[in-house]
Amino acid sequence: MTRFRAVPIDEAREGAVLYDDVRDAAGNVLLPRATALDGAMLRALVRRGVATLHVVADVPAPDHLAAERARVRARLAYLCRHAGDGPANGLLRLVVEQYRLAELP
Repeated sequence: MTRFRAVPIDEAREGAVLYDDVRDAAGNVLLPRATALDGAMLRALVRRGVATLHVVADVPAPDHLAAERARVRARLAYLCRHAGDGPANGLLRLVVEQYRLAELP
């Protein structure tokens, strides 16, 4: 699950928060990440030729997030169903579960 979404500059809204730095063609930072956009910033980015922004994705509802965590755990249980109960298998499953759950907001 990604934590950002790519938004065409003409669809970007005031108040959206940048996920990444916005850079010009030379690599100079125009706006740093975590900046909340306003109208003046959006107009300036259009003038600079910026076409797309990566903005922080909306945080899902708690019940949706809980359902997604349950789906991840169920999928891992299914994938590991024939792996056995050895300590190495248990540790591997735990590490993979932590990795996949860390991708969620």
